Amino acid sequence: MGAGQFSGSGPFDLRALGFSLVRVDSPAVLPIVVLAVAVVGTWAERLMGGARTLLAYAGGGLVTSAVGMTVGVIETKVIPALPLGEIPVTGASPVAALVAVAMAASCFEGALWRRRVRVFCVVLAVTLFLYAASASDLHALIALPIGLAMGMLTGGHRVSRRGLGRSSHHETRVLLSALTAITAVGPIVATLWGSGAGLLSAYGWLSYDPLVFAGRVICALGSTSSPCPVAETYEEVQPNAGLIAVLPLVVLLVAAWGILRGRRGALGVAIGLNLIVFAGMTAVFVTAEPGTLALLAQVRGTDAQYVWQTLVGLIVAAVVPLAVATSLFACRRAVAAPSTTRAWAVFLSTVSIAAGGTMALYAASALAAADDFSPRQTTWSVLRDAPLRLLPPSLLPAEWITDVPRTPFAQVLWYLPSIIFWAVCVWATVRLILGAHSVRGLEDRLRARELVHRGCSSLGFMTTWPGNEYWFAADADAAFAYRVQGRVAVTLGGAFGADRNRADVARAFAEFCGDNGWTPVFYSVDNAATEALKELHWQKTRVADEATLDPRTWTPVGKKRQDIRTAANRAHRENVRAQWVSWAELTLIDRVQLREISEEWVTDKAIPEMGFTLGTLDEAVDPAARLMLARDATDRIVAVTTWIPIFDADGVVGYALDVMRRRHDAMNGVMEFVIGAVVERLRDERCTVLSLSGSPLAPHRVEKTADLPAVDRLLEVLSGVIEPAYGFRSLANFKKKFQPEFTPLWIIYPESVHLPAIALALLRCYIPGLTIAGAARLAGRIRRPARP
Repeated sequence: MGAGQFSGSGPFDLRALGFSLVRVDSPAVLPIVVLAVAVVGTWAERLMGGARTLLAYAGGGLVTSAVGMTVGVIETKVIPALPLGEIPVTGASPVAALVAVAMAASCFEGALWRRRVRVFCVVLAVTLFLYAASASDLHALIALPIGLAMGMLTGGHRVSRRGLGRSSHHETRVLLSALTAITAVGPIVATLWGSGAGLLSAYGWLSYDPLVFAGRVICALGSTSSPCPVAETYEEVQPNAGLIAVLPLVVLLVAAWGILRGRRGALGVAIGLNLIVFAGMTAVFVTAEPGTLALLAQVRGTDAQYVWQTLVGLIVAAVVPLAVATSLFACRRAVAAPSTTRAWAVFLSTVSIAAGGTMALYAASALAAADDFSPRQTTWSVLRDAPLRLLPPSLLPAEWITDVPRTPFAQVLWYLPSIIFWAVCVWATVRLILGAHSVRGLEDRLRARELVHRGCSSLGFMTTWPGNEYWFAADADAAFAYRVQGRVAVTLGGAFGADRNRADVARAFAEFCGDNGWTPVFYSVDNAATEALKELHWQKTRVADEATLDPRTWTPVGKKRQDIRTAANRAHRENVRAQWVSWAELTLIDRVQLREISEEWVTDKAIPEMGFTLGTLDEAVDPAARLMLARDATDRIVAVTTWIPIFDADGVVGYALDVMRRRHDAMNGVMEFVIGAVVERLRDERCTVLSLSGSPLAPHRVEKTADLPAVDRLLEVLSGVIEPAYGFRSLANFKKKFQPEFTPLWIIYPESVHLPAIALALLRCYIPGLTIAGAARLAGRIRRPARP
């Protein structure tokens, strides 16, 4: 949709430019524009008021129009050979003005929606400009920085020094999935809405059949007869080649969905397909001949400028999939569920068999019908062209085609192999992502879950989270969850299962690590597990203290628990209520609110979202987990805590705190109120334990720092460095308000000489993929918030 022509006193006539902001080209699109104005305008007015919204629409639209027409003059005079799109000769359309409004309003949103709105606007504008390249698309692109500047100048949030801000793993997957989906949808945009002059107009596959041009080019280069017999015969039976080209796009869309679900296999498929497109576009650029392109320009009825625009477009078209593949690989840590070796083997063998089978089918059939092609097929030409038959015909450059089918049977041979091959690729991708046993370690995790139900510590349920490996005792009902970093195997807590406290279980696991050349480290183990490990005579260091309550006897009575009573009274006055639910019981709106609260929390941190013994909202999806929410008088969620079950032989005996997140504008004391409500709930359910979990590197000590051993003093220093970024000490002090019972959690290791390697291994457990250089940069980011 572009702005209509208008008359005025000059190219910068304000009256005419303003008129373009309320005008559309076609009555058919008017309802869509009106709906968009209503939705975006209502949302923006709620965030920044009517005056700012009107200023962003009118002012942003006028500035966008002026800049757009200036860009058009520069494009015409300076860079006419580049395929930048249609030259703006009118003012900006309502769509561009709405983009300016959305970008301005995003400055008044919270972290999650601020990023989502900006990413959506940028992706929409850039995609339309690169693939479609109409004048309206150029105006939408220009409106992005103009709207952002207007939002900041009128009092909104300024752009963070970290750009879009830090994202949670879930939000990163959302963005990666959107990027992959846009890669798939782009060619459709280039085909349906393209002006034919965009930088990525080379992706306008779906309306292009190379035979249309190849037959004429072959005739023009090698035939003197008129009319050309080749150009006449194939048009009698001609399927829609563009529909075949949709199949690779379907593969990308399936991969995008798998990335959203955290499937590493889907990420691999998306990276691989983008690299294939990059290699293909590079090959097209290398083999493209300006003389052939000039001849194609004559066939298509375009001018000589087509040659240079095509060459520049091919360069950009090759860079884009490479950039997408690089981005997916760089953010792979957020997509953490790896596929099994067997699933990959089935996928690769299926694709290979499909490729080999379709090429063999084509070769045998083409040789049998050699006379049905012009020029006549030979053994060499068939073998040479067989790999090209795997590509959808509309992806083949016309200059690559040396012979064309003349009969309906030959046309079937031309189109059918690619249909079969890519249909099989779609099926194989779906199977790789959705197969019942396609995720590595799933069976072991299910087995571990059964053992957890027969007995575990407060950390035991964390062993069922993705990312862990498992060792199962051969002659006992027990297991360890661990992660290997370098040559160090770090356990997540102690053993779990009915026989978890048997000394021979821990000794057998240590021997298993030794057989594999690993240094075993028992991390965050409680006193019971420490007793089982005592006969190893290893060293131990206190790394945290677990705060526990007995719901049956705990009450908020007493001077030291005054804050809990005050929070409960204030919640009653302000109509804040608590709700105990599972994730499945939440509505879609509730889940969106929880993601928003969590994203605000992650954005405020100087370090990435951590894992291992620190959960996220992703783990709250588990049916066994519970959430205690705080809702205000308008039923809006203002705080959330998540709780994981603790089991013994009789079943669930209590819950352990995992995630605590709240809105910035929530009432003071909302977390005290929420946890107090959990105590009452567990009392009603006759649970015997409520764990507020441990605060890493913040043990509850009574000794002076100077009296501690050297290792403990080192941990105290490290705790002080990390405190500004993650607040473990503040969290420990918060838990003291409930006057819980503190029990130590230990790390047990063979010798002090292993401590440097153990420290790096622990960091990589919490932040997978962390390098030494990355740790140094992380330390720099941690220290900055501590400066006044």
